[in-house]
Order: sequence, then C-alpha cells, then structure tokens
Amino acid sequence: MALVLLDVPAAEAQRVRTGVSWLEATPNSELEGYLRALQLDASTPRLQGLRTDVADELRRAGRSLPAHPWRARLARDTTAGGGIYLLRPAVGMVVNTNFPFGTADGAVWAGRGLTVAARAGAVVVAGPLSVRIEPVLLRAQNDAFALFDPARPGDRRFADPLEPEAIDLPQRFGARPFQRLDLGDSEIRVAGRGLAVGLSHALQGWGPATAFPLVLGAGAPGFAHAYAGTARPVSVGLARVHARVLVGRLEQSAISSTPDSLAVRLASAAVVTLVPRGLPNFEVGGTRFFHRRWRAGDLAAAWRVPFEGLLFKEGQLRLDDTTSTAFLTDNQLASAFFRWRLPGAGAEVYGEFARNDASFNLRELITQPDHSTAYTLGARARRRRRADRLLVVGGEVVNARITHLDRVRPQARLYQHAVLTQGHTHRGQLLAAAAALGGAGATVTLDEYTPSGRSSVSWERAVRLGPLREGADGPGAIDVTHALRIARTHFRGGVDLSAGGTLVWELNRDFRRDAFNFRLELGARFPW
Repeated sequence: MALVLLDVPAAEAQRVRTGVSWLEATPNSELEGYLRALQLDASTPRLQGLRTDVADELRRAGRSLPAHPWRARLARDTTAGGGIYLLRPAVGMVVNTNFPFGTADGAVWAGRGLTVAARAGAVVVAGPLSVRIEPVLLRAQNDAFALFDPARPGDRRFADPLEPEAIDLPQRFGARPFQRLDLGDSEIRVAGRGLAVGLSHALQGWGPATAFPLVLGAGAPGFAHAYAGTARPVSVGLARVHARVLVGRLEQSAISSTPDSLAVRLASAAVVTLVPRGLPNFEVGGTRFFHRRWRAGDLAAAWRVPFEGLLFKEGQLRLDDTTSTAFLTDNQLASAFFRWRLPGAGAEVYGEFARNDASFNLRELITQPDHSTAYTLGARARRRRRADRLLVVGGEVVNARITHLDRVRPQARLYQHAVLTQGHTHRGQLLAAAAALGGAGATVTLDEYTPSGRSSVSWERAVRLGPLREGADGPGAIDVTHALRIARTHFRGGVDLSAGGTLVWELNRDFRRDAFNFRLELGARFPW
C-alpha cells in the first residue's frame, strides 16, 4: 500500500480532506439505502442489480433532484479530483440478551452478549487509480446459550443445527470470546474508458433485493477477490449494460468439518444487468456463482468458468458420480432478476429467482423449474410530505422451502453441498439471505428521511429451522422468528449517531419452546 501512496503527486497529497463524504456510500451502507430512496423520485435510469459505484450514483442522483432531505449535508462534499480523503471513523456495539441475532451485518457477527466493532480508513485518488483502506476490528463476547444438540462431540455441538456436515453455518463460534481484524471495504481499483479492474475485499450487492438477496449480499464478510468489468453502465446500442466477473478466495470457520484439502475454495462468478433501449425504467439481469476446489494453477482458467460452466447434465452424468475419475466437485448457483421503476408514481417492483445445481436438460428445467430453487419479490414506494421530508415504505418476501417435488425426487436446502460442505458461505456466514436456507421470510419497513437523519420501523418474519422435506407435521414442527425493530440515525454537526432496538420472538426455538431476545444497537460516526 505504501508504494501506491507514493504514486500520488505531491500537490495532490497535500489535499487531505475530512468530513462527511460521498465516499462513505458503499454497498449495504446507510447512504446506499438513501440512494435507493432517491431513485424512486429520479427519472434518470439507474441500474441496481450490480451495486458497485454507489458513491458516484449517489452524487449523480442527488444533484439531479432540485431538493432532497440530505442535500445540505452532502453538498459540502468536495471529492472531485485527486487527493487523500480521510473516512470518518465509526464505532458500534450490539447486545443480544439471550441468543445470537442479526441480519445483513457483514463482517460483524453478533453473538449473545456484547459485540463491539470499529472501523476507520482513507481513500487515495490519483487519476484513474483509487485505493481504499478501511479495516474493521471486531470483538464478540460470544456468551453461552442453549445449543440445538449439546451432546454432539467437541466443536460439532456448535455447528449448524440440522445439517452440520453439509454447511458451515455455526450456531456459535466456539466457547470463548473471539476477535478478528477484517479488511472491510478495502480495494485497489483502476478505471478508465468505461472499464474497471481491481483487487478488492469489499462487500458485493448483486440483484435488486435488499433484505433477501439470493446470491450475494451483506450476510457475510467481504472476501478477497480480483475483478474486471464496466466502471459504470455503458451503452451498447440496444441496451445500457453493467457487468462484472470476479475470481476470489473463500474460507471456512474453525467449526467446519470439511477436510483440510477442501478448506479453501475458489469463487468464480459473474453478473450482468441491462436496461433495454426504449424501456428506460426496466432492468433485467442474471448471475452465476461457482464454488470450486482451490488450486493456484486454476486461477487463470477460473475467469472463464461463469461463461462455460456446466448448464445441463445430460450426457455428462459421470461428473455427478463420486466414483468416477471425471467427478466434478463444483457447487454452483444461478439467478435471474428484474426491477421495474415507476418514477411518476414514486414506486418500484422487483424480483429474483435462483437455482442451485445444474438441470438434467432443458426439458427438465421447464417441467420442474422449482427443484432446489428460491424466489424473492419486493416493492417500494415513496411519499413526499415536503421537499425536506421523504417517507418510504417497502416490503419483500422470500420462499426457499422444499417443494412438493420432494415426493418423487430428493431436494436439499438451497445453499448446501455434499462435497464442498461449507456450502454458500464465507467464514461461517451465509453470502446471501439466511431466510433462503430452506426457509422463507417476509419484511415490511417504513423509513422517514429528514434533514436531521432517518427514523425507521420494521417487522420481519423468517423461518430459522424448517423440516428437510415438504410441509410440516404441525405448528410445533417449524422454528419461526418475528422481529420488530425501531431505529434512529441522527445527524449532529459532522457526527452521525445511531440507536436501535429489536424485540425478537422465536416460536418453537430448536423445535422445543418459545424464546425471546432483545437486541440493542448503538453507534457513532464522527470526524477526525
């Protein structure tokens, strides 16, 4: 990193800037949520299926509107040109009273007891080169609570309740407090002529869903990867296109039982999203994500995998035969999504459909499209009370339950795998929505944006544990959580103060009894 900093011209290096910055807008951040709200007003088409340059998008959306609640606060930003920008440090704490609870917390896993996280960093811009360093330091008290099966030997008692040998998703990360230093949203990027390449550890946001993304979201820490793609949506005649392909390294938790030879996985993935010409507010796209055995010699070829990986198994069943020398260990996911904005009504609708594994052939895909699949549907609408007040209501539903096809052919939970038994995870956390792990969920959120900050009320229902088959035997055979959250972000000078409380009511926890938990969140982001 020091060598990169030396590339900054001396005149630019003296331009060290602090304060509220557009550069704080990253995927799954407070400012990205504000950007999504502004897009309900703006008539200019914005692609949401690949959320990478959130800061530039927010700058453009904010300036295209005559007025919006946070205009005065963000108008002070001066990130044009090169220089060094100090990102405001942030500290936060989470307390769970009875058991772990959290969603879309990224690098932060909040166990029972007190969890504390802090981040700070800077962005260096020199021509087409930008370097972002923003590590996250985490410490979790990780107190004990009633486990699903405490009789399991050793660390297996901490593993996933239902399928401990098929997914790396611990209930608890060991018996002691733990801490880690995560690289957070750090990245090195070179962009020009509409294209970008980089080395990154930043969280990804793929698809239009915010609460229940099916392929990549903020459910796990970011992972180290290299990428190439468009720097911004580009016109290719019949459409505006935004695309990215990446190759990365995925790791397991200390609780995983996967053999050391498979402990590290190679991620190879691609996403493309486009707005057809003549339909400026309609967006469609798709993703493919492959987990492979990690071999350093495969890195060059991994860039091609999302475009030539196995689509249909017909004639290639030996690839699924564990006794065959041609057996392929790949674990793959694919999804298709859409987003339709209605700027005149201040609303949008969107959805995503995902499938695990390849189909036998096209006929099987058409006749049984619901085999090992999930879908998310969502909508959002705004109401302007005044120019400086914006009220946004939104909702999403997700369904990944095992379907009636289980009567004639086996199905597994969406993100599991028989060989790469970490499943679709990184460091013991799901890369996508937890409710899509063989379950279902719904959420409704009401946000009010004013010049002083944001107030929010939300309700979420999620199936934490469900039967590994179609349906349920009775009302006690499904583990469901209901969570009511009230939160406030308040601006005071250059400081952002945040507080929130979530009351969690879990029915049939571990298929045994009802349980309650209260989650308290406090945080602050402040100038140097």
